[in-house]
Amino acid sequence: MKPQMQPEAEPRATDESKSWRPSTRVALRFVFSYFLLYIFPGAVGALGADMPNNDAYRRMWHAIVPWVGENLLHLHGDMTEVANGSGDQLYDYILLLCLFVVAIVATAIWSWIDRKQKNYDQLYEWLRLFVRLTLAVAMISYGANKLFRMQFPEPPLYRFVDYYGNSSPMGLLWTFMGMSRAYSLFAGVAEMLGGLLLVVPRFTTLGALVTFAAMSNVWMLNFCYDVPRKIYSTHLVLMSLFLLLPDVRRLIDFFILNRRTAPSPAVPLLKDEQLNRWALLFQIGIGAVALVYCLNQAHGNAVKNANYLPPPVRGIWSVDEFVVDGAVQPPLLTNADRWQRVIFDTPDIFYFQEMDSGIGNFTLQLDSARKTFTLTVPADPSWKASFTYEDSGPDRMILNGNLNGRHLNMGLHRTDMARFLLLNRGFHMINQTQAKR
Repeated sequence: MKPQMQPEAEPRATDESKSWRPSTRVALRFVFSYFLLYIFPGAVGALGADMPNNDAYRRMWHAIVPWVGENLLHLHGDMTEVANGSGDQLYDYILLLCLFVVAIVATAIWSWIDRKQKNYDQLYEWLRLFVRLTLAVAMISYGANKLFRMQFPEPPLYRFVDYYGNSSPMGLLWTFMGMSRAYSLFAGVAEMLGGLLLVVPRFTTLGALVTFAAMSNVWMLNFCYDVPRKIYSTHLVLMSLFLLLPDVRRLIDFFILNRRTAPSPAVPLLKDEQLNRWALLFQIGIGAVALVYCLNQAHGNAVKNANYLPPPVRGIWSVDEFVVDGAVQPPLLTNADRWQRVIFDTPDIFYFQEMDSGIGNFTLQLDSARKTFTLTVPADPSWKASFTYEDSGPDRMILNGNLNGRHLNMGLHRTDMARFLLLNRGFHMINQTQAKR
């Protein structure tokens, strides 16, 4: 069996197609209605909340969703669209229910008006084109983000001194993925490959198989590690299954029953052969534009996000001496006024670790030329802190300043990152003994 979805074959006329079963026609109407509502004219869930909110379609759902949640479902909570990175907000689930109901109503009306239609061969091909390109662009985008470590960057320094139990499941997953550049690259290549194959019609089946394999893994990770992309990843998996549906019997015959399979007949998008060639070029063009745009955007975002403090400052610093208002604070686990570590990593966040190992942070503004920095708390404009820092020896630093009205003086020494097994273990093809867990 050839994996191509669109083999080289003479197109057949759609009016010669046999009649579809009534259940198949109804199913097509529903799937068409639902996918059109979900995909077009753009993201309407929380994942698109940071997009311009000036179109009537989005404003319509902003009015409908909270009303349905409060008056019909009798739910309580925030039912507004919020750009906070989560795609699984209450708003999204109510919106999905609304889309599902609208799709059912549209299917019923359509079935009544178009009840004499024998088949939807042509419309089905256009729906497959729409879903295929949507899925292709999504996979190219995901793949590009992994190739440039935009989605799974290297773990922040505070992760190396925080304890496992303090990590969220999603945080643990991000650390796991970010620690291996090779594995993240492998996942990105698989997603990119699936997306690029889907751009070409004749590779639809192969592309859908690759995409289904890659997205099934992502789908399981999202559910098992509580990543707020459950709704979106579920739809990407469903789209890949939708594209595979016509070839299920052929795939079973070939891979399981060891039977011969025949190529599936091709149904052209358009009746004119020249227009079909232009349609193919158009699809490839969409893939090329998506590839260039996603790679460029992922690279730019990766460079922007991989912005670290200069080496003399960046690091995990252990606190040797901690003086508050002239009083030396002993390094006791019960001492809530003392820190055991200070972490400089990115230019905008200052991390500190308390004696009980809890991690806290402030917003950071550092002036490396003057060797000063200020700390703020966005939620409390009256809270302020300012410090100076100076080198007191190799890998040693002294901080001196005021922390919200209290004078602090700290003596620090840099932690040797080579001490962490996560960094120094490396790769071993031959293992004489079991490595530490």
